[in-house]
Amino acid sequence: VAFSGGIDSSVVAAAVHAVQTSTETAIAVLGVSNAVPEEQVLLARRISSHIGIPLTEVPTTEGSDDIYIANAGQACLACKTHLYSTLSAIAAHAKHSDGGRQLYNGTNSDDLKDPTRLGLIAAENFKVLSPLRELTKAKVRVVARHMGLPNWNYAASPCLRSRLALGVEASVDHLHRIERAERFVKTR
Repeated sequence: VAFSGGIDSSVVAAAVHAVQTSTETAIAVLGVSNAVPEEQVLLARRISSHIGIPLTEVPTTEGSDDIYIANAGQACLACKTHLYSTLSAIAAHAKHSDGGRQLYNGTNSDDLKDPTRLGLIAAENFKVLSPLRELTKAKVRVVARHMGLPNWNYAASPCLRSRLALGVEASVDHLHRIERAERFVKTR
């Protein structure tokens, strides 16, 4: 499961974990990069532990991609392509009794209406399943609350790069500045 610790991927991770059989092993995979705030990594660890699903943290390589860094409109597609490529490699090495491997994400129906979510193209390219695609964010929250997930009502927390205006480079320096500024604001 492509896992961020956010509500959508948490619902998917909890559901996949709940239905796995004794011969299957579901894992949550968190892509870690400069675009993911440390606070989000800590949340993902806490939520995966609550669910009981193993969490694998993997470095992603979008920060070395010129298209991502340029942030000219294709950064989300570049980022998700790197993420799903990494997840596909992990799935290819996973051992299942039936040989089947499947990638899941937390895309919901509201996400599908957002024209800026070019990462959905990458999900399609890598044949990632989106079991929440028929549910609105509000309905996902209801499901999460019913499942007892502690993050059911947390605010959305997209990647740090999403705070940059188009054309402002997604440099390590810019991403770190955003993270520090947000941490400062949250502590006031």
